[in-house]
Amino acid sequence: MYLPKHFAPDDPDLLLEVMRKYNFATLVSQVDGAQFATHVPVLARHVDGAIEISGHVARANPHWRAWQEAPEALLIFHGPHAYISPTLYAGRNRVPTWNYIAVHASGPVTIDDSDAGKLATLQHLITHHEPGYRTQFSEMDPGIREGLLRAIVGFRMRVARIEGKFKLGQHRLPEDGPDMQAWHEAGGEDTRAIAGWMKRLGYWS
Repeated sequence: MYLPKHFAPDDPDLLLEVMRKYNFATLVSQVDGAQFATHVPVLARHVDGAIEISGHVARANPHWRAWQEAPEALLIFHGPHAYISPTLYAGRNRVPTWNYIAVHASGPVTIDDSDAGKLATLQHLITHHEPGYRTQFSEMDPGIREGLLRAIVGFRMRVARIEGKFKLGQHRLPEDGPDMQAWHEAGGEDTRAIAGWMKRLGYWS
């Protein structure tokens, strides 16, 4: 991605945190010679000193078959984002922009079509999103669960490259900070989330 240095964090744990918090990602790779995207929940974890991302796609989705020929993919994690009005700046000669957080992770993909592997991926995702559902899932009719497992194909990505972009107004003049921070804090869910990241990373008060 286009990544000016002042928007690039140098903390890999921060990128992993974003990937886990905003884990409904866009999966992109080549299918029949063209870019193809699927939107999927995934789970990123440290495994043997590297970041591994696991997830699954529908068996009818051509993504997984294409990996048999070209087993490379990109996962895009979309954090909070917010429109920035030029009226927030102290200077008048400004234009609208957008603040946002995004992480791109890419690397080789391994297909896992085993029931054990797919079940483990589902259990990890359930634990991440709704731990209270684990008992109900374990008590599901075995025949129904087996049918669900047959309808999906699991995958794992061993992350070879990772980039994060935190565009949070940190390059603006100090006098722009108070109005920008106050505007974010008074906004909707995404803008308040941006305000929280601004404070946490020390870009504004």
